Amino acid sequence: MNLNTSDKLLSFGELPAVEAKPGIYAWYLRIVPGKSNIKSSDNFVKALKRINEQLCYPTLAMQLRGHFSMKLNGDLRHIWYGHDERPFSKKFEEVLNQIEEREIVSEILESVVPLFTGPLYIGVSKNLQQRLRGHTQLIQKYRKEYQEQTEHLDVETPNNSVDSKLALQNDKNFAQRILERKIDPNHLAVSITYVSHPQLSDERLIETIKVTETLLNRMFYPILGRR
Repeated sequence: MNLNTSDKLLSFGELPAVEAKPGIYAWYLRIVPGKSNIKSSDNFVKALKRINEQLCYPTLAMQLRGHFSMKLNGDLRHIWYGHDERPFSKKFEEVLNQIEEREIVSEILESVVPLFTGPLYIGVSKNLQQRLRGHTQLIQKYRKEYQEQTEHLDVETPNNSVDSKLALQNDKNFAQRILERKIDPNHLAVSITYVSHPQLSDERLIETIKVTETLLNRMFYPILGRR
């Protein structure tokens, strides 16, 4: 069977052009902080809070029963990232104090739908080729160990001098979870976005990408993420 798919997202105004044929669809919220908001740190933060509130999980009704017919009712509320009870990190706010960094964060956010929404894992690297090669090697090695029915999985993390030891340990944990869930690596896909800015040093650039990664993790909660 051959599927006739589209490689782009249709805007709300383009929906009348959809053909009357069987198919499958999904709604996404485009993340657009707004160009005018980039000019002001305060306005940019307000825009991010508004977006995160729009993306938060709905309030869940909860009921507990205990001994002697005890009954407890209540609601579980999602305290989203940026909420007054869960404010943005100081590092994130420091990054947003500079307009160049706000431009990068905004540009990444506008490109994430649907590429990074509903992901298994979100990562950042100074060298995407090297990092993704490490991911691939770990998954393949764990799978080989499993297929050979080895009692103890003791796979060395590929040597990578570009990213931190913590990042590489996270990659190892991700590979383990792929194995635990019996996910066929051939069914995995990776979306990447290259980021650059002519006025930022490599250090400021990677720091900005890292805090944006943190924001995305708290927007979409990838099921195989570190925490």
